[in-house]
Amino acid sequence: MHQKSSPYFLSLILALPCFVQAQQRPVIQWGVGTGVNQYKEPGLMQLQGPELGLHARAYNIAAMPQLQLEGDVFLGLQRYTSTNTGSMDGVPNIQTHWRALMPVFANTGHQQGLYAGLGVHTLWNDLRGRTSTNSGGYERSATQLWLPVRWTSNFWEVEAGVLLFGRHTSRLSQANTTPPSQDVVNTQTKGGYLQTRLNLQMDGRHTLSPYARYTGLGDSDVVNNAYEPASQRWQVGVTWQFTTH
Repeated sequence: MHQKSSPYFLSLILALPCFVQAQQRPVIQWGVGTGVNQYKEPGLMQLQGPELGLHARAYNIAAMPQLQLEGDVFLGLQRYTSTNTGSMDGVPNIQTHWRALMPVFANTGHQQGLYAGLGVHTLWNDLRGRTSTNSGGYERSATQLWLPVRWTSNFWEVEAGVLLFGRHTSRLSQANTTPPSQDVVNTQTKGGYLQTRLNLQMDGRHTLSPYARYTGLGDSDVVNNAYEPASQRWQVGVTWQFTTH
């Protein structure tokens, strides 16, 4: 019995490397970048400053090889300016973008063509403290659900998104106003963004990608006589990406 089973087990051992090689291995693309972030509420205030970007993209996943999972984290320090409440330096700003994308058409080429899916964006900045006019600030945060659509070619990547739903929190109680203000959570339903990126392949694993992104949001609803005004945001920078298997 032992002598008959030996060739069988030997053939399994010899076939194991071929089996492992045949399995799809996910591809992960990492990126680091730098840029400038400018946020405006026209006629009211502006936040602007440098930011550092951390990026990740995964695809060729065994269960769903055409699925793309992506994440971007932007860390910045900004200068706040307002005609009514003065200015403030060193305002922390953190933004994240998360996306899951699939090809729109079944015959879409590998990593090229038209993709669509869902995205979640978050925002947090900390305006606590006193401005140059001794006005009190407060924390602002937001979570938004987006519908992104992307077209990718050999070099260009164009992405647009429509806001489906957003919640914006203003912790007005931190501003120490008289009389005290209550924290407000507003709903946002109007907005869109457009981003273009040029992918310059340096070698088989490294890519340099300058990009520009514009995001516009409409007025929110009104809660306790407070609302989040319409805003415009520009982000311009460059990302260095490298691929691992």
